[in-house]
Amino acid sequence: MQTPPASPAPTIKQPGAEEVDTLPEVTIQEKKQKAPETGINPTLPVTTITSEQLQRAQPSNIFDAVRAVPGVSISGGPRPSGMTFGIRGYVDNEDVLVKVDGVPKGFEKYRMGGTFIEPELLKSIEVQRGPQISSGSGSLGGTVNATTKNAEDFLKPGQHYGGKAKFGYGNNSDEYSRSYLLYARPDERVDILYNYSNRQANNLTLGDGSKLQSSAIESISQLLKVSVFPTEDLQLVTSVVKFEDTGLQPYDATGGQPGFFGNVVRSVDDLTWSETVNFDPQHPWINFKGTIGAGYTHLQDVIGQGAPFNSTFNALQRQCQGVINTTNPADTTTCRGNLTDTYEYKTNTVDLSNRAIFAEKDLWSVSLLTGYQYNASEREITRFFDNRKTALQALYPDGFNASAPPGRKSFHAVYVQPKFEFGAFSVIPGYRQDRYQVEADGGALALLAPYGQASTIKFKQETWSLGLAYDAFAKQNPDKLTFYSNYGQGFRPPLIDEYFTQGPFSRCRAQVMTTKGPKSQICGDLYVPQRSETTEAGVSYQTPHLFNSTIWFSGKLNFYHTYTSHLLTSLREDANGNLAQDGWERRNGVEIESFMQYRGWYLRSAYSRINGGINTGLVNAPLYTAPGNAFNVQLGAVLSEAVDLNLSYRKVSDRDILLSGDGTTASPYRFGTQDGYAMWNAGARWQASKHVTLRLIGENLKNTLYRLDGTMGGLGMYGPGRNVKFQVELTY
Repeated sequence: MQTPPASPAPTIKQPGAEEVDTLPEVTIQEKKQKAPETGINPTLPVTTITSEQLQRAQPSNIFDAVRAVPGVSISGGPRPSGMTFGIRGYVDNEDVLVKVDGVPKGFEKYRMGGTFIEPELLKSIEVQRGPQISSGSGSLGGTVNATTKNAEDFLKPGQHYGGKAKFGYGNNSDEYSRSYLLYARPDERVDILYNYSNRQANNLTLGDGSKLQSSAIESISQLLKVSVFPTEDLQLVTSVVKFEDTGLQPYDATGGQPGFFGNVVRSVDDLTWSETVNFDPQHPWINFKGTIGAGYTHLQDVIGQGAPFNSTFNALQRQCQGVINTTNPADTTTCRGNLTDTYEYKTNTVDLSNRAIFAEKDLWSVSLLTGYQYNASEREITRFFDNRKTALQALYPDGFNASAPPGRKSFHAVYVQPKFEFGAFSVIPGYRQDRYQVEADGGALALLAPYGQASTIKFKQETWSLGLAYDAFAKQNPDKLTFYSNYGQGFRPPLIDEYFTQGPFSRCRAQVMTTKGPKSQICGDLYVPQRSETTEAGVSYQTPHLFNSTIWFSGKLNFYHTYTSHLLTSLREDANGNLAQDGWERRNGVEIESFMQYRGWYLRSAYSRINGGINTGLVNAPLYTAPGNAFNVQLGAVLSEAVDLNLSYRKVSDRDILLSGDGTTASPYRFGTQDGYAMWNAGARWQASKHVTLRLIGENLKNTLYRLDGTMGGLGMYGPGRNVKFQVELTY
């Protein structure tokens, strides 16, 4: 039987056998000089967490995986349902776009994160800081692109079938994890992978020995991926990712005071499907990639009576059993029973792009990136008490909650980005146009109709970008010294909540807008999208022989300034009775990242600093959403094919936080300080045989008591204390 090739994908084509046989010395030398995967983009604020890095770190969640990227912070937590990505001081879910295999993920829910993905399923994570031309709207802070594993990542040459089982234990919360991975190549043009992961843990232990209540985890993740190669030029990939989570959790999953709003029994069922087409017929005008996909999230919060819920929703239920008042069985008003909030969130996406090379000469070249994107997201929300006859249920007719209205948001976008190279200079302009439509639904329609207020809002946004770069050395030189500058615009449309909410969260309620506010007290099209402009400049250097040695080095220094205008939180009626949305933010930052490798040793480091200010339209204040200055360094050694070690250190400085107030005269801001911290992690791997691998990972080795960043600039929640994890991998 003829042995099939390692992979039929066009990206792995090798030189002919005659050339390798004739020049074996050259082939060996090329392997020695092969550039390591640093994950550092030389001219863009983009960092990639590679598969190798994920394997070494074995992160407990996707947020731990990206924590060392410059400019990135983690807000909320420490449960995955409570964590949100913060990039360059943008900490809201709607300011950082998250994609899984090209499908945007998002979840509009008050005081909750929305990234449901198990890191065990991931091959790589790309973090883009700031808006990029192909990222899509709603990415003022940046974009996190997560890519799941492929069968070809595990299949060895000549192998048709294989599997891996991994079992782990973490002592901090008595966490037990298990993962089963099956992969196959039943035909030379078909790859199949299936991964099942289960994680169960009790409440987390903090650095002072106390328990973080309602932090237990019980989650299941699954990945099915099928890759088909009809020809060498065409690749079709189907990916299905499923995540399930359930347990007692704080209603406020992101704040610094867990339990302040009471607890809920929360269940999450999240599904992402994508179909990706890669077509590269080796024609200079065609290098096409297309993704169509869908996401579905079902979330249910059940708020019960008494402990451990302790919520304002059930403060009057101490005399109740179910929906019957034991002191007065006829009283069905006081005894409301459980309160159930149900969220159904659906998204559909299309993302098409092509890169064409029109001319490629020795001294100049011209290429063009074009793209089309479509996304539609829809959510349905209901709120019901068990006792439908209670007077409070009348506030939520047919389950409609005016503070969290249902609706639909969609956009079509096109973009073009030519690239001109003239010798050592590169010029990359870009243009993008988005057309949005946001529609109210359900009970919100009945609130708008009496006043003739529009239930559909349409708008168009245009954004521009420009990249400049100069390579100081010739292209043939293995050393690369590049000076660059980038300019980019971005915008963030209001949420469905912001457009159509009515009640205490509306900025157009009568108490705020006394004369110019809409009679419905729903803002609607009074909002204009929030916009940003970012200018950055920096230098990157790469060499395979630092100081004339065999040390491989790659590093980058980046400075940036971002100005954000039309803050959505600044919509108000000013002192003259006019409508205004003139709030702004400014950010100034520096980001440094580097990688060095000498034989089996490597050193990876990153530093970031952000400062700035905010104007609410009424007062100036420091940028209280900015994270503390962060320094990360990891030292590792591959001692042999069977043994490797790593040690990492993280230092985060103090940060300003908002203690209270909304910036108005009646409620001025009151600021405080959240203490910084230092943390040590370590890991070791030993491959005892070709079938057995053992890993030992230590997290927060000094048992530091520290806080994550709080959402909305507030005090953060405590992070976990020391955790020692032991894992066994069995490969077949």
